[in-house]
Amino acid sequence: MAAEEASSGGRTPQRPGADWETYKRLLGYVADQKPWFALAFIGFLLTAAGEAGFAGVLGLLIDSYKAEQPPAAQYLDLPGGMLALVIPAAMLALAMARALGSVTGEYTLSRVSFRAIHRIRCELFAHLLLMPSAFYDRSARGHLVSRLTFTTTQLRDTTVDVLKIVIADGLRVLVYLGMMLYISWALTLTFLAIAPLVGVIVRYASRRFRSLSARIQASMGDVTHVASEAVAGYREVKIFGGEDYERERFVAASARNRSQNLKMAATKAISAQIIQLIAAAAVALLVYLMFQPNIGGDISPGSLAAYLAIAGALANPIKKLSDVNARLQRGLAAAEEIFAQIDQPAEGDGGDVDVDRVAGRIRFEDVSFSYDGSSRPVLADVSFTVRPGETVALVGRSGAGKTTLAALIARFYEPTAGRILLDGVPLDRYRLACLRRQIALVSQNVTLFNDTLANNVAYGALAGASAESVATAVRRAHAEAFSVSLPQGLDTVLGDDGVLVSGGQRQRIAIARALLKDAPVLILDEATSSLDAHSERHIQGALEEVMRGRTTIVIAHRLSTVEQADVILLVDEGRIIERGTHGELIAAGGAYADLYRSQFDNGGEAAPRPPTVAAQPSGMPVAAQAFGPLVGAWYADRFWPRLLRPFAALFAWHAVRRRRRFVAGRIPSWRAPVPVAVVGNITVGGTGKTPLVIYLARWFARRGLRAGVVARGYGGKARYPLLVQATTSATLCGDEAAMIARRGGCPVAVDPDRPRAVRRLLAEADLDVVIADDGLQHYALQRDIEIAVVDGMRGVGNGLCLPAGPLREPVSRLAECDWVVANGTASGLVARESVMVAEATALVNVVSGERVAPAEFAAAQEAVVAIAGIGNPDRFRATLKNLGLSPTLRAFPDHHRFVPGDLQVPEGTAVVVTEKDAEKIRALPGEHRHCWYVEIDMRFADPVDDILTRMCAACGLLGDQSAAAGPRS
Repeated sequence: MAAEEASSGGRTPQRPGADWETYKRLLGYVADQKPWFALAFIGFLLTAAGEAGFAGVLGLLIDSYKAEQPPAAQYLDLPGGMLALVIPAAMLALAMARALGSVTGEYTLSRVSFRAIHRIRCELFAHLLLMPSAFYDRSARGHLVSRLTFTTTQLRDTTVDVLKIVIADGLRVLVYLGMMLYISWALTLTFLAIAPLVGVIVRYASRRFRSLSARIQASMGDVTHVASEAVAGYREVKIFGGEDYERERFVAASARNRSQNLKMAATKAISAQIIQLIAAAAVALLVYLMFQPNIGGDISPGSLAAYLAIAGALANPIKKLSDVNARLQRGLAAAEEIFAQIDQPAEGDGGDVDVDRVAGRIRFEDVSFSYDGSSRPVLADVSFTVRPGETVALVGRSGAGKTTLAALIARFYEPTAGRILLDGVPLDRYRLACLRRQIALVSQNVTLFNDTLANNVAYGALAGASAESVATAVRRAHAEAFSVSLPQGLDTVLGDDGVLVSGGQRQRIAIARALLKDAPVLILDEATSSLDAHSERHIQGALEEVMRGRTTIVIAHRLSTVEQADVILLVDEGRIIERGTHGELIAAGGAYADLYRSQFDNGGEAAPRPPTVAAQPSGMPVAAQAFGPLVGAWYADRFWPRLLRPFAALFAWHAVRRRRRFVAGRIPSWRAPVPVAVVGNITVGGTGKTPLVIYLARWFARRGLRAGVVARGYGGKARYPLLVQATTSATLCGDEAAMIARRGGCPVAVDPDRPRAVRRLLAEADLDVVIADDGLQHYALQRDIEIAVVDGMRGVGNGLCLPAGPLREPVSRLAECDWVVANGTASGLVARESVMVAEATALVNVVSGERVAPAEFAAAQEAVVAIAGIGNPDRFRATLKNLGLSPTLRAFPDHHRFVPGDLQVPEGTAVVVTEKDAEKIRALPGEHRHCWYVEIDMRFADPVDDILTRMCAACGLLGDQSAAAGPRS
């Protein structure tokens, strides 16, 4: 019952006099249209008079036809010969009067009624915007839309057709009856004896019409609701095979609507035809009475014909007047439903405080809340304070009450107990418009409108913002990167609910709205929960921008996104059970620490690993974000990638078989005329091999050997093979090749085809040795020295091959290499390995080339943002921490193509990037003087000259100094 009442707009059972009250209220919407009503009345009166007059003229014609003394001539005092002109002229004049009256009446009434419908629909929509959140919670969206579209159109049956029928056909009946009374009052009174019987039929039909009309409206709401749900959730319908289920739901709803409409049509047709039969029986009775000498004996033939014509014509307006009952009941049912919604109480707005801008101090004092109709409290005795400019994070499991807490701040709901204060003033004392002017909201589900991107940013009260301020907000929200690629830029229409943009782009548009609004209070409701790692990094940078200087309430499930919050509140079953900073809560070892460990599996002591798998670093959350969920799961050793073990075994078998076929010569490979040393890794993701390539190039140079480097050229756009100089743009050759050429001081050739790259390199330079960067798996180029680099921090993750783990080849492949180098710390993967460590020598300005010692840079900078587009951003973050910096990290995928928007930071903030990323940033348009890169050199924990000398001697580079094994294939 409650559901039905909600779906029908709160309709109550019909009470005596309710119809007249509803109709009187409906007429109030046309009360100011009296002149048009008067004109319509005159028009329809003219129509009825013309029709009745036409029947009277027809009677005169019959009486005058071939009569020696025509009654018409005597009555009009005309010569008999004039009747041939007067009667046709009168008939034409009456027809013209009828046509003019009909057009006038119908047009004026239509004008009145359509204006009334427009006013009602606009009032209904305007009131809908003022409804409290509880109203939307208990109302189906389809029914609300149906009420605005279908139900309001039903009012036309009342305001157009009913008024037209009542006035036009009612006037016809009155005029016709008046003329019939004039011709014969006795016959007419007999004819009117049928009225009570007609009234009984009309009364019965009215009740049924009302009931059926209400059912039709409810069933039409169901049709709209089912259709809107299926359209809105079409992806879920398709992916979960819901087509049959939704089809059955729609067919059932449509069938109910069809059934009710058929019952309405049947009731209307039967009642109308019964009334018609009664009218026909009355006419038949009149004909019988006319033959009685004492009743119809004194009526002339012409008058008799006119009387019968009018009596017969009377059936048509009576039929329409009988139909008006169905129309009237349908319209009254629609009006009752609409008025029930309009009468719903709007949001309470009794406040009198109106300020330009608040400071942003929020205080909850023993706040409790329960939803309407629920006895279970969602919040219970919640108290906390947020200072101006402070960031407070609300965390906890789903359903704990976090979103409800934030909704209370915006007064989407009112507390059932306690109070909330803003700058010391209770929220209910603020005018709603003033309160919500102080708040910006970025939610998980962003609503976009079928309008331009610019208008979606400058929405509502922001519509007057200048194009420049909109563009600035878009840039600060990191949305410029994708907005420039849209067909018309900011003027691109985004489509229905922003269909042209992705989830991450939608969030950045919402952040741009918040930036443009510049409200002192910001609510972030799961703003990154549904995003991939790449999108989340963009969003996190934009969120840092929008949060600066504002009181911010952050609602989050992923605890990695709120570690920097000033205060974290852990909400559980509507109560705050823990509060403090991230460090304090982790140290306390309570519920927050348990929740944190359950999300990241990195609390406390490291879990035991297999012998060939290195332990994971504490910074794994960022790494997981940088690599995406699958790669993050590899290195976090989660269980679900292990489900892919069969595919990993197949991949490992193929990798081993492929290498053996190259070594055996079954697949052709090419040997260079000079020794080749390959430097690579057996895992995906960055291991730090490029700095080792630079180290080797310099080492060979110190030994008097001319070395050259060949590289893949990730991210380059040039035609290959390409010779790279120190000044070659990274846009052409890729970031790593440009850095090797500049720092290594040696010739570099770029080509995915490594043998072709070596041939081009040797054609241009006289070399003693070639170094292949990232060439361990490129067996088409034979090698004399194999060097594998492993990440000492991450090891090889779960130790499985792709796609179940990060390995390109099995771990056993390391034992076949000439030298294994661990970056950062020992990996323990092989018995003998060398450990290299990155040592920062300077921070260098990307634009000017200015060099600053790391200690001086750390002392001079107050705000630093680190940006890394490398395989392992955690290592870069650790390097900066060792330099005394504690930056906010923005991590991008390896070889990320930067755009200017990626480097946007608040004024006065320095951006620190890797040396590899600096190569790409130099090629970007605009000045980026706030960008610095860390220049590093590699050093080894133990001397490695003997190792390198033995390997070189084995391939003849430094003479017969070693009897090491021969060259490899």
